[in-house]
Parts: sequence; structure tokens; C-alpha cells
Amino acid sequence: MKKIITAAAFFILFLTGYSQQKYGHIDSQEILDAMPEYKQMKAALEKKRKEQEAKLKSMYKDYERRQKELTEYAAGLMEAVREEKMIELDSLTKAISAYEDRIDSDMDALQMKLLKPMNDKYLKIVDAVAKENGYTYIFDIATGSLAYYPPNDGNITGLVKKKMGITQ
Repeated sequence: MKKIITAAAFFILFLTGYSQQKYGHIDSQEILDAMPEYKQMKAALEKKRKEQEAKLKSMYKDYERRQKELTEYAAGLMEAVREEKMIELDSLTKAISAYEDRIDSDMDALQMKLLKPMNDKYLKIVDAVAKENGYTYIFDIATGSLAYYPPNDGNITGLVKKKMGITQ
């Protein structure tokens, strides 16, 4: 019986201590999708991707043309010329592959660059709304991360480092 009363008292204290915290959530993707500048960014990225794909398609056509020429005229070419043409084809293959890799990384970097101001904008508003409405934590259900949390309250990093024996 004493254990039940102790557990109930602990439960009531636990609820009382944490009942003052207010939690909320947002869907950042829904917010971004509704922003006009996000729609503009998507259009700009699509235009850039199409430009890069057109250049890549041109590189493929050049490769196919050179490969066809080599196949058709290989028998009539001197050995040194044929080897040089094969080296050129190999070099073009490597250039195409490098360009394909660069397209993806360039597009990712551009998207991150263009998204940053939009993220900063809506997170600033989330911060204001959370403070105005007394929220302690706001979770982003689209990314599974925290969109807002109090900057100093609840930070136990120093305590963990101390417990681990880390001085810095």
C-alpha cells in the first residue's frame, strides 16, 4: 500500500512539474510548399536541371558519333590514330561521368543555398509564435527534428560532459 501511495505521489509530482510545458508541431514541408518563393525556387532548379541535361545529352551524342566513326573507319586507320581515337573516347567517357556527378552535387548545393533564406524565414516565425503562445518545444513532423526549443532551459550538455570527465 505504501508503494502505491509513493508511486501515486511521484506520478502527481511528475505531472505537476511537466504539465507547465507546452508542446506543438509543424509540418515544414507544408509550410515551404505554400511559400511563393519556394515555388519560384523549384522552377529555377527545374530550369537549371534541364539546361544541364541538355548539355549532358549533347555530350552523349558527341560520344556516340565518335564511337560510330571509330567503329566504321577503324580498319582503315593507322594503329596510332586508332589508339588516339580510343583514348579520346575513354577521356570523353570520364568527362561525361564526372559531369554527371557534378550535376547532382551542384544541384544539391544550389538547392541548399536557395532554401536557407526560406528556412530562416519560417523558423523565425515559428520562434515568435512559440514564444507568444507559451510553447516549450515545437517538433517538425516533416523532418523529425526540433523546430523550436528554449535556448538555455533543459540543456544538459555541460552535465553530461562533466559526468564523462570531459573538461572542454
